[in-house]
Amino acid sequence: MPPSEHPRIAVIADAHFHDPYADYGFPGIVQGGRRLTFRLLADTARSTRVFNESYFALHHALDEIARSGIRHVILLGDYSDDGQVETVKGVKRVLDGYAARYGMRFYATVGNHDLFGAAGRHRAKRFMNEDGSYSVVSSDPQVRDRGARSIITSERMYCQGYPDGLAAVADVGFFPRPGDLHWETPFGTDGDPAARLYDVHSPDGKITRSLMDVSYLIEPFPGVWLLMIDANVFVPVDGVVPGETGDLADSTSAGWNAMLTHKQFIFGWMKDVSTRARRLGKTLLAFSHYPVLDPLDGTLDDEVSLLGRTGMSERIPVEAVAEALIEAGIDVHFSGHLHVNDTARYRSGGRFLINVAMPSLVAFPGAYKVVTIGEHHLDVETVGIEAMPLNPELRRTYDRETVPSGLDAGGMLDVSDYGGFLFEHLGHLVGRRFLKREWPMDIAALVRSLDLADLAALALMDKPVATDDTVGAIAAAGDDKMLQGRLSVRLKAAGATPDVLREISAMDFLADWYRLRMGSDLAFGWITQERMALYRAVGSLYAQGDWTDASAAQARFALIFRMFEKCASGLPSGNFRIDRMTGVIGLRHPTANAPLERLGTR
Repeated sequence: MPPSEHPRIAVIADAHFHDPYADYGFPGIVQGGRRLTFRLLADTARSTRVFNESYFALHHALDEIARSGIRHVILLGDYSDDGQVETVKGVKRVLDGYAARYGMRFYATVGNHDLFGAAGRHRAKRFMNEDGSYSVVSSDPQVRDRGARSIITSERMYCQGYPDGLAAVADVGFFPRPGDLHWETPFGTDGDPAARLYDVHSPDGKITRSLMDVSYLIEPFPGVWLLMIDANVFVPVDGVVPGETGDLADSTSAGWNAMLTHKQFIFGWMKDVSTRARRLGKTLLAFSHYPVLDPLDGTLDDEVSLLGRTGMSERIPVEAVAEALIEAGIDVHFSGHLHVNDTARYRSGGRFLINVAMPSLVAFPGAYKVVTIGEHHLDVETVGIEAMPLNPELRRTYDRETVPSGLDAGGMLDVSDYGGFLFEHLGHLVGRRFLKREWPMDIAALVRSLDLADLAALALMDKPVATDDTVGAIAAAGDDKMLQGRLSVRLKAAGATPDVLREISAMDFLADWYRLRMGSDLAFGWITQERMALYRAVGSLYAQGDWTDASAAQARFALIFRMFEKCASGLPSGNFRIDRMTGVIGLRHPTANAPLERLGTR
């Protein structure tokens, strides 16, 4: 099949599907004549993803994909909320419906939320009662929660392991199907779980486990090979007997870094596949749940310097991963996991590796991607689902919880569309989660108390200011006519004034900092050009400073603004074209004012 005739492929990552209409062994609440198993808004307000909305988000995305005539859909891991038996069945019901109505075919990889190790693990979730209180549904009869009205034990909440957790979704690529032009695994063409085992050893080498790997290669239509990598890595824990609780380490922060140690056989298989693909004239695309390059625009060192090792930084792959994939002949890889929309590139010895990081359907900015395969290029379109209306049943049900509890939901309940909900959700997380869990207490306190004009004045103070002295120093700067004069002149050159900056709190800035970090190009549709210009005006003040004392408040805010600018100037991540001969990444629709390629920092 000529490349011009290849069907387009839609890619969905991190759908984290929860079915509020499914039976999780809990009575639930009745709303609109239907029984709902409803997750608490309080849990959403603390989580990096939303819950009840996931049901509608997946349907909305698949409806759009169907209307555009696309019939091949990749699910890039974390297709389920937390791998619960009933949840995975719910995912399959949805996929079966679209397969029946539109002839869609689905190809999935597994994520860290979909199954766990060989035997699985318990899950417990809070669900709303009729009066706004909550009950806990758990697969573990030992779970206790003093705040719960009741605790229900149900096997439907259990997260299964390999291979049991795949039984409900066996026909989304994990096993051979009629009609596949080609299908294989790293171990051959036998899809039986027993034929797909590998040994993994504990760090001390004293425990060895045989676990299943569900990587596979499939040819969905002539000329295209999809390399679907199972990058979950579960490692035996030193001194814990297999079968006991905690016998395997979670794969959440492991990803491709652990693949280098524990799944070396995958790299050899990838090299064999890429060699055959070139010889046979196949277009090869690689997919896994975890990124193979830093998807944070080269800000990792700054983040570690500012915040220390965070959950996000722990999940960034090391450079050796990129080198190993290039050696294996992989040039383009799609990933999920971090809920980040980003494009990253790594070059080595005349060759390159590009990682297309996928946004999630259940976190800002909320989008999926469509891939069009050309002879020597890929066109990637990012399709947002922000226009999806919020389900009125959800809004009414949230009132049951928030009215009696007084829950502060930020602006999440003041919007009518899904994009606004995700926008407000991420902004709410800044104070509710990130500042509390990840940021140093002294910087967090300043962010909560200062505004953008304060930060601009701080940038012009010649002497380093200790963080604890910052508020006092800024107050004193208000009476410093020379400093204020310099500030007005510098800001005027950037089209700003101190009064305008005074209207923007540091919390507002940090919320947009996170939105840009997670959304890259997609965030520009939410942060106005005027607001971006103000942020850059203040950032330029810090960029021109010489902050030799890394502990000074100026040096630390300089890092924050430098990271912001890196995220704003990375490679195109919305609609772009990848030249597979040269590695050039260009805008699909360049204008007179936009260069074909915006060079990133990698």
